[in-house]
Amino acid sequence: MSESYIHDNANIDPLNTSTKEVTEKRNDNSSDGGRTEDLSKYFYFSSSVDDIPKRMYRDYCIHIFCTSGRAMAHVGERTFDVRPNDCIVLLNNTSFSWINVSDDFVEHSIFISNRYLSVESPDKNYNTMGMLSLMDDPVVEMDEDEFQLCLSVCEAIKIRLRQPDHIYYHEVLLRCVETLFLDIFNIRAHKKGIYKQNNGNRGSQLFRDFISMLEKGSFKMQREVRWYAAKMQITPKYLSEVCVNASGHGASYWINRFTTEEIARLLHNPTLSINAISDLMNFTTRSYFSHYVREHLGMTPKDYRLKILSVR
Repeated sequence: MSESYIHDNANIDPLNTSTKEVTEKRNDNSSDGGRTEDLSKYFYFSSSVDDIPKRMYRDYCIHIFCTSGRAMAHVGERTFDVRPNDCIVLLNNTSFSWINVSDDFVEHSIFISNRYLSVESPDKNYNTMGMLSLMDDPVVEMDEDEFQLCLSVCEAIKIRLRQPDHIYYHEVLLRCVETLFLDIFNIRAHKKGIYKQNNGNRGSQLFRDFISMLEKGSFKMQREVRWYAAKMQITPKYLSEVCVNASGHGASYWINRFTTEEIARLLHNPTLSINAISDLMNFTTRSYFSHYVREHLGMTPKDYRLKILSVR
């Protein structure tokens, strides 16, 4: 399995959404005689994450599998050690770069478009706790069997993309994608002691609603707990209690976490001035923005950007 995943050259280029051969096959084999949507444009398989321009990272959920060697991964504002059988999961709005890569380092990546995930799988409640855990630590440590299992699921996704004549093409592809996510969350849950919570209670639902607002980008304009509480028609105190019970952190922690990740990502873009980033994030003054970044990233925006440039 792993050999075909590693050496298969029929990867799908996101900048050239599909090969002619695949597209024609889909057009000719639609089960209703019509045109089958080309889902290959939502996926990309690569032996180097650098094949995708960094400006596009926010458009994908990325899984990077390390098969050999070691490296340091710079994710957002933090650095992580990566070893064989590790998988790095990059969610949208996450900046990423490699540092200190060993000569024998080998990686394999699958990029899954966030647009595909939102359209094909709009109900993502099952992954709330998994997603939050990955925000805290994006490196998922696996044993050899778990690692090979996840690679086999990636291979299954690739195979299903080439079967547009399957009557349940959309359904089986989505099940493969969901299997990858659920396997990753399961591995992380056992490693970190994260277990399923009662999805039926009101607190769990309110927490998911709160995180959903943050995922949609409301933190760029609103960073006060009371604003989110008002939108949810509950008190700020109750919202914070809900968040602590569900995740171990209060509402302010998650607002600041989403905000900090986005600021770090924007600071990685040298074409954006610090003033422009401050405006994009709706800070009232440059001094307030600098104070916020210094408090949450440990240095001024200018110093953080200089640090990024020195790492590169």
